[in-house]
Amino acid sequence: MLIFLPVTASAGADLVAEPVDATRLVALSEHRVSWATAKNDMGEVADNVRLSHLTIVLNSSAQRELEDLLHQQQDPNSANFHHWLSPTEFGERFGASVHDIQAVTSWLQSQGLHVDAVSNSRLRIDVSGSAANVGAALGSRLHVYQVSKEQRIAPVSVPQIPAALSTIVRSVRGLATIKEKPSGGFGVAQFVGQAAGGSTSCSTNSCTHYIFPADFATLYDVNPIYQQGIDGSGQTIAIIGRARVYLPDVENFQARSGLATKDPTIIVPPTGIDPGPAASSGGVSEDQLEATIDVTRATSVAPGATVDLVISADAPTGSGLGIAAEYVVDNRLAEIMNISFGACEASAGQSGVAFWDSLFSQAAAEGISVFVVSGDSGAAGCDAYNTTPPATQTVSPNYICASSYATCVGGTQFADTGSPGAYWSSSSGAGLASALRYIPEGAWNEPMGASGSLQASASGGGVSMYVPTPSWQSGLGPPGEQGRFTPDVSFSASAHNGYFACLAAAGNSCVSDATGYFQFEYFFGASAATADMAGIAALLNQKIGTPQGNLNSRLYALAATPGSGVFHDVTVSTSSVSGCDVSAPSMCNNSTPGPGGLDTGVAGYLVRTGYDEVTGLGSIDAANLLARWFAVPGSTEAQTIPSGQTTNYQGLWWAAPAGSESGWGINFAHQGNTIFASWFTYDLTGKGLWLVMTAGQTAPNTYSGTLYTTTGPGFNAAQFNPNQVVPSQVGTGTLTFRDANDATFAYTVEGVSQVKNIEREVFGKLPICATATGPLTAATNYTDLWWASPPGSESGWGINLTHEGTTIFATWFTYGTDGTPMWLVVTAGNTGPGVYSGTLYQTTGPAFDAVPFNPANVVPAAVGTATFTFADGNDATFAYTVNDISQQKAITREVFQAPGTVCQ
Repeated sequence: MLIFLPVTASAGADLVAEPVDATRLVALSEHRVSWATAKNDMGEVADNVRLSHLTIVLNSSAQRELEDLLHQQQDPNSANFHHWLSPTEFGERFGASVHDIQAVTSWLQSQGLHVDAVSNSRLRIDVSGSAANVGAALGSRLHVYQVSKEQRIAPVSVPQIPAALSTIVRSVRGLATIKEKPSGGFGVAQFVGQAAGGSTSCSTNSCTHYIFPADFATLYDVNPIYQQGIDGSGQTIAIIGRARVYLPDVENFQARSGLATKDPTIIVPPTGIDPGPAASSGGVSEDQLEATIDVTRATSVAPGATVDLVISADAPTGSGLGIAAEYVVDNRLAEIMNISFGACEASAGQSGVAFWDSLFSQAAAEGISVFVVSGDSGAAGCDAYNTTPPATQTVSPNYICASSYATCVGGTQFADTGSPGAYWSSSSGAGLASALRYIPEGAWNEPMGASGSLQASASGGGVSMYVPTPSWQSGLGPPGEQGRFTPDVSFSASAHNGYFACLAAAGNSCVSDATGYFQFEYFFGASAATADMAGIAALLNQKIGTPQGNLNSRLYALAATPGSGVFHDVTVSTSSVSGCDVSAPSMCNNSTPGPGGLDTGVAGYLVRTGYDEVTGLGSIDAANLLARWFAVPGSTEAQTIPSGQTTNYQGLWWAAPAGSESGWGINFAHQGNTIFASWFTYDLTGKGLWLVMTAGQTAPNTYSGTLYTTTGPGFNAAQFNPNQVVPSQVGTGTLTFRDANDATFAYTVEGVSQVKNIEREVFGKLPICATATGPLTAATNYTDLWWASPPGSESGWGINLTHEGTTIFATWFTYGTDGTPMWLVVTAGNTGPGVYSGTLYQTTGPAFDAVPFNPANVVPAAVGTATFTFADGNDATFAYTVNDISQQKAITREVFQAPGTVCQ
């Protein structure tokens, strides 16, 4: 939000060290743009023209501290892990000081300019004034320039500011016009025979296959996420745009796709310019087209998410996109923000890059994940897309996604033309889907239009000349190239397999005629891929239970282990291009054609193994992304370890007090973002009871969930059937780990609420619990693990190695012959290679609400014997005799944590 002066609380140290002298000036470097030439000059802007939404971007008073915090917020070992700031907290910690803001605003006002507002971040000041006063204040008159078919304004010379303010003023945005283009393309198709049930995803003209929401879920492995009940609920995606959508377009799209009706919320910021109603017939603007792409793609990937379409038309010198995006970030209106517009760095200049970089750093600190399109003009980012390329082209990336605090999304193209039947069904199923499986991908590059005309229509990407290479991209670019590389990730973006949509204003409403035909729109371009990624981020946030902020460092850490299966790496091989040549545009590059032929444009970048400046890390397998978000084999980030500790708290026995026959078996589940906890306790009568809780991470080192008791098949069942387990909710629990040895367990059960201190039980040296590949054969490798028969059942064994490997402590989590829960314990000595035997005990003891718990009151009773025989680290048998019942069960190790994780 923009707050009006005066600012009342101080932020960091003062950067303005001397009085402001308007006669001592210094140049604002990089504020001139390449197109502002004498040849294009049309003369001065009239003095009385009022310029609004000029933005003074300030330097942070604590930039180093801000960078440290942003790193810590993504470091599971830090106490600041996922500790997000509010906009005002950000401003208080990292914004300009009151003294510096007053120095800048006083100078602006002395020049006849109006200070409209200061952002909550204290890093941006909104200014307006006449062209005459703006020019006088900055020592450079503003002129009109004719660029192609449009008029733009820019300073005729290098702007200047007082030398005293050079330490605090980073840039001035709005002095030069930046034409930010939407990135979407569109076409028309017909769907045949829907009314008769003989639907097909081919158009009447050809057998082009279109991507319906259900297709996307198949192609990029989203269905396993939906099957977990994850649909983006509780998350808000802010779509930044310049136009409304026609709501029936969204509703018809959802109805045809089998989705529930859920309209976006339209928000025009208080300082924004209302672009007016959406068109319903007679033509549609590019901005409305883009808004429709973004809303339908995001809501189809995350149908449970709230989608806010935040819009403003452009001011004469102010970007509507900037107005809308700043409103979202400075009010923290959403967890996710999507921007599908852009312009090239060569045209926008450093001042343009500085604005977005400042805004996105604030978003990252607030936990907002930002996604920006890489562009649709291939490597020649300054040029229009889907039209004949100009004779002179400039290699330049999208300036908005140059910031390392945003995830830049590019486009891929399916290599399915050789054998489409292997990947697409000839008819459609539920949700009009016809995709059968993932399809290998190349770079999105379609240099020939539908009529055979030459065009630039390809995934944007390249190297920033203003933003340095971030640490997580170090060593990934071509030798000798330095700068922020874009894009980071990609999804399908080609017209070859366009995205299904509805657009009534273009005559493609998706409403069936009397014969069962309906005409629909199809969208393409990297903007569709960007909104896809925003939807996946909503699914990720919901699963983890907290916003994730800037995803980039984690994405690149995941990519460092290709075996994780998170990315579909796009290479020359996957593109199916033979004789790949960077000088000619094809699916192995983002080169462009020229007006004279395919080889007369500019050479872009080749796809290659690993990272490339066309598709980034590649496209994403969504299920694997969510499953492995917190667990990368061999990564120091794989475990959530409290700061300063050398051990983690996964797969361990915790008790209060230490050594009691009551406690908690704790295992990380779902690759580390949740824990599975079994509470072995006693009911109010003193009978042994166990409760279970799958708890999501709700704050750093804090996990909360619902506590359940269960009934199920007795321990003597010949074949345990997990379908017969009946859970009953009995309360809630929260585990908060102070460090790797101490925690609290807060619970409410049957109206009793308590908080207990619990301690990690150290039975012996903890060995490595898994290896990177192959079976686990060492006898010490089956420690601190959950074993079950069958895997995944609510019955099993928590096994801990004790006494340096000579015994094991096992807790049997089972049911009595009457189906009620009971637990038995055994301390089993090593009686042979991989064999451990001992006496099984059932205990009675103090009820769960006893304060304090007295282990002396625990009464054990021997009920039988148990023998564990481990074939390897994954398979074992459990033989027992209990109350004259003897059985042997095959048990399997449950892998909650990824292979390669070190438990010591």
